[in-house]
Amino acid sequence: MQKLWNFLSSARLAIFLFLVLAFISIFGTVIPQGQPSQIYLMKYGAFWGKIILFFKLDDAYHSWWYVGTLFFFLANLIACSIKRFPISWKLYKKDPAEINPEKLPYKYEITLKRNISQITEILSNKLNFKKVEGKAEGGILFYKDLNRWAHLSVYVVHFSVVVVIVGALIGAIWGYRGNMSIVEEQSSNTVLPFREKNPIFLDFFVKLNKFNIEFYPDGTPKEYISNVTVIDGNKTINALIKVNSPFRYKGISFYQASYDTIPVFKIKVKYRGSEKTYTLDLFSPVAIDDRYTIALNDFGKAHGLIYARIVLFDSKTNQQIPGIIIKGIPHFRVPLDKGMLQVLLEGVEKVTYVSVLQVKKDPGIGIVYAGFVLIMLGLLGVYFFEPKTFWIFISSSGKNKAVLKMGAYAKRERETLKLKLEEIANKIKTLAES
Repeated sequence: MQKLWNFLSSARLAIFLFLVLAFISIFGTVIPQGQPSQIYLMKYGAFWGKIILFFKLDDAYHSWWYVGTLFFFLANLIACSIKRFPISWKLYKKDPAEINPEKLPYKYEITLKRNISQITEILSNKLNFKKVEGKAEGGILFYKDLNRWAHLSVYVVHFSVVVVIVGALIGAIWGYRGNMSIVEEQSSNTVLPFREKNPIFLDFFVKLNKFNIEFYPDGTPKEYISNVTVIDGNKTINALIKVNSPFRYKGISFYQASYDTIPVFKIKVKYRGSEKTYTLDLFSPVAIDDRYTIALNDFGKAHGLIYARIVLFDSKTNQQIPGIIIKGIPHFRVPLDKGMLQVLLEGVEKVTYVSVLQVKKDPGIGIVYAGFVLIMLGLLGVYFFEPKTFWIFISSSGKNKAVLKMGAYAKRERETLKLKLEEIANKIKTLAES
């Protein structure tokens, strides 16, 4: 049991776990996150693609081994703090008056032609030293204690790191990231998460009023902007979502990730001796009459020609007749009971944009921010408020002569203590002469 405790509370283990977390973070930065599994198999090959998917490196910060390492690092940090805390607590509680004046650390001695009462007044009133009553024989002991609380500041850092890890774990376990695709002038509350197959339904809707895209002179996209309205019951909120400028609502962040386009095709239908023109898109099938409907399945461009895959649906027989229509080529002809039906692709009437938003919910983010604030305060205490104690033991050496034996303690900057003691001695000399 003792060996297990020593292992869990070792600093070497802390360094190792920290390096593992840094290593996983590299994967999370280099490997694109949250893409479909086929993307990794195509980009990295079958072998490495399967490795990435097996170890969940496609969502590294929510992977089982990242979360597990965080738990292990949390336990190690708590164990290290428990093991070393009694030493710091002992230093914090140590009484500076409990010291032998003849065994002061970092000794420095001066003799002044002044009586003890004058030196005592200077130390008490001018330099804010505290007098130890009845503790020393043959003289008077003074001390000045600085930043004693800073003995515990390192544990503020430890505690704040624990807070950050707890916040990260809350976000990793109960948070999610996913994509929401919204067509212009349409609303959605559906998020397709990266880690789960089932969609997440928000308790409010996001409507895409307008999608704007700006281009550089060479034609590459410069900026995407989604003009959206959040609809939450009777409450509406308008917002602009840009790249690197997310919108937040109810603890959920919406980032502009990418966009897509959906064309609205203009088609001509010849049926029963008449010709009619319709507009057809993925969301709006065309009813020819009470029996026949044309729906768009897919579209694209090949060899400079625009094509669309359509399905003719017969509501009476439930028959579906697939086909392809190509701009400029009369191709789709279907014989029906009431005559021949022909569909011609006239062209693209307009293009509708689809905004792809990345949706992120991190319930632990507030805890993480609080932890970072505590880390800054703790580091401030560690590096700028070092615990130091100065002692001065005054004894008489003849008439109007005082011998000052000086000592000091510091947690880290011990090489400068001699200089600090000389500085205090010079202040005393100056004040005594004045």
